Amino acid sequence: RTRDRRHAGASRRGYFPAMSESSLEGHLHRLCGGRYAPASETVAIRVSGMSATVERAFFRCSKCGDEQRTVEQREAAEQAAVAAMRETYALLAPKAIRQLRESIGLTPQQLGELLYGTPKGIVEGWERGRYLQNRETDAMLRSLADRATLERLAAKAGITLPTPESIAAAKEAAKEARARLDTVAASKDAGR
Repeated sequence: RTRDRRHAGASRRGYFPAMSESSLEGHLHRLCGGRYAPASETVAIRVSGMSATVERAFFRCSKCGDEQRTVEQREAAEQAAVAAMRETYALLAPKAIRQLRESIGLTPQQLGELLYGTPKGIVEGWERGRYLQNRETDAMLRSLADRATLERLAAKAGITLPTPESIAAAKEAAKEARARLDTVAASKDAGR
């Protein structure tokens, strides 16, 4: 009974606190005396209505078979699955989504409104690779490259689009500002 209370919330066959990957290999399993060794399994991971099959590493006790998966192992498998889905479904990469948004002169908030009320945080997540857009959203994003489609959706969402000229002027101003910052940074470095 004391062991059960002490290990409340433990895994089915044993207790193991969350640890990093390097600390698990060869670690003693407290309940049976076995040692943890690296292993791998094939898993199907679903994200945004799509799935990919990838190999996921984990640790298994050599004596009782208890399995432990670290956060790093889970994240690595999810990243591999997302990369496989991007390739399989030819989805826009995070950088391409941001470049598309900037090329049409919209903020993340405005792009979300064009995409039927998608929250700004989700749009930013796509641009940073934190979230994966589904195939339908990817197709909608690609359709925004067509000016007529963009204007139709903007009118429907009540968004005033910047003109291509004002987008070009804003890009030039940003380029000049970066050049000024680089000059200031270089002069500071030269003064040291």
